[in-house]
Amino acid sequence: MKIVKHVDSELHAGISEVSGDACAGVLTGLVFLEDSRLEITNCFPTVRNEPVIDDDANAAQQYEEQKQQEMLDMLRKFRTMNIDYEIVGFYQSHQFGAGFSHDLVESMFDYQAMGPENVVLIYDPIKTRQGQLSIRAWRLSTAALDLASKNDWRPELVKSAGLTYQNMFEELPIIIKSSYLNNVLMSELALSKSYSSDKYSTRHFDLGSKKSLEKSVRAMMANVDELNKSIQSLTKYTIDKQRHDNMVFSLTQKRQQENESRLARGDPPLPMDDIKRIKAPQLQTRNGLLDELLASFDTNALADFSKTVTSENITKLFIAEAVAEEKVVGTKDRTLSSVSSTR
Repeated sequence: MKIVKHVDSELHAGISEVSGDACAGVLTGLVFLEDSRLEITNCFPTVRNEPVIDDDANAAQQYEEQKQQEMLDMLRKFRTMNIDYEIVGFYQSHQFGAGFSHDLVESMFDYQAMGPENVVLIYDPIKTRQGQLSIRAWRLSTAALDLASKNDWRPELVKSAGLTYQNMFEELPIIIKSSYLNNVLMSELALSKSYSSDKYSTRHFDLGSKKSLEKSVRAMMANVDELNKSIQSLTKYTIDKQRHDNMVFSLTQKRQQENESRLARGDPPLPMDDIKRIKAPQLQTRNGLLDELLASFDTNALADFSKTVTSENITKLFIAEAVAEEKVVGTKDRTLSSVSSTR
């Protein structure tokens, strides 16, 4: 509930749109090694990066120091109040559940370096507003964690590790448990006569998902465009790499044959250092294949959201069509009965 309240309050105030950062916070709880269970019992939001008017080189460093200091102060207060103060991860809000970036991967690596059980919770405010609470727990896989520790996402290493966007992250099952007092309160509200029930409400048949569906499709189009550019760069890199390997191989063969001839004449062999110093081509991307993997993962999440919304809307349309036909048939029957009675 704290995560939902934090995200909704910032979205209502428009803070996320102004700052451009996602709502984020720290998770605290307990780790049970016996049954491999992680229990998240509390959370608190982190400090937002305030905009800097003048160019200040120390602004980012001051922000990080302030963030760490406030985090330590909050954990110290938790400890004083006898609340679980062990950090077990962090949370962020992303629309449609798609918002994985390079900074998020770095944060996940830092938290998992502190404890391999730590996770990140991704909260989707769009799907929650449509009546379905969407909180998913993610963790970097072993192969992705190894590459993140090296900070090297070259195509050769990614291929040798067998890493794809499908196995880059591990999703963990979530079980949400409410307190007994909260369950009693909800039961009393449900049984109370003064409680305004939504039993006959039609808001569940609302097809008001046009804007969210349009945003998800536009985001998918942007990701597909970026992937097309990346494919072109990767194709060019593959051709250049193959040409470079062939050239190095041919030069190595010639040098070996030449050294065999020189040894037969009694001359010293020539070194291979000049061939080894030939510079290999580089992939023209900032982070190797990391951005492509994240874009593919986001596109898959957006496609899942669009598929879910579309299937739900089709079901609602069929229900609405059946209700409308039944209403028309009932109206005709009443009209015919009134005409017959008049005669």
